[in-house]
Amino acid sequence: MVFSGCFGASGSGDEPEEDNFEWKFNSGFEENSEHVFAENTTAPCTDDIRGIDLSVQQNGDWEGDLEGSTFGEAQFCFGGGDRTQRGIDLVQDPDDSNNRAMHMWIIEPAENISDSDDIACNGEEKGSRKARVQHVLMDNPNLHAFQYQVRIRLGDSFQTLVDSEYELNWMTIGEYWNNQPSEEHSFRVTLNLVKPDNESGTPFYFGLKADKQEEGEHEWNSAWAEEIISDVEVPIGSWFTLDVTMIEGDNENGRAIVHVTIDGDEFEVADFTGWTHAPSDPNPDGFGTINTMKLYTSGSVMCGLNDLNQTLDMWWDDYKIGIPSDY
Repeated sequence: MVFSGCFGASGSGDEPEEDNFEWKFNSGFEENSEHVFAENTTAPCTDDIRGIDLSVQQNGDWEGDLEGSTFGEAQFCFGGGDRTQRGIDLVQDPDDSNNRAMHMWIIEPAENISDSDDIACNGEEKGSRKARVQHVLMDNPNLHAFQYQVRIRLGDSFQTLVDSEYELNWMTIGEYWNNQPSEEHSFRVTLNLVKPDNESGTPFYFGLKADKQEEGEHEWNSAWAEEIISDVEVPIGSWFTLDVTMIEGDNENGRAIVHVTIDGDEFEVADFTGWTHAPSDPNPDGFGTINTMKLYTSGSVMCGLNDLNQTLDMWWDDYKIGIPSDY
């Protein structure tokens, strides 16, 4: 682990400027953005947002601008369960009644069910379930670099986790695949919220890591020398802005850059130069699947909150995503 702004490998050269990226899609989840979902099903990918967001001047079409060109198909996926257990909704901003945002929520874990009674949090072994809500941009053609920005607000249950006497390193808010586990040369970069010790009151920090899967194996192994854990504390109960840039490359040319803006001040979480595709991949073909809006944790964490009748939730707003303008 690397703390206090020492990010394992420092970036080389100048950081990519926002002006060098072309925003292909943006939305504030406002008027004419429609949440579409399927009832009474446990299929993994059942929700979508459609329509043309009228609050933005251009590139606000959830289908026409986000899908089918630079990116592939977009859906919200859950891994299991139904709307009694997890979901998304377009709701009023808890801090501004004139603003609308997207609300992600999980009540109980419903993925990877291996217990015999099919009842969540009923004594099944630790790790036998997972809890997941994620926006999936999949089948992206030759997406060798991308940048996105989004505002995030964490719910009160995150404070409960801070106050707990548990270390937490599985609370994923973003994941970028190059390639998927079903493909050869599987590789992912993961953006986590990390509570690095078991002391009550220890805050969450932003963390970044990369993992690879060797051919024919199911285990994930670290692709970077160390997991990055920044010294930037994660706000709870107030909005902050996340900015992520990913550039496909080898140990000398790959880049992973993460900044956050909190109360008007910008902080560097990571600026890493190193592998952003599997070292074994002779022909890397881009980030085929990315989860830029994600809430993913263990069944143990969810069952602990479930025992307290708490919902794990967060809000997302002002989302935009693009690619380098010279691509």
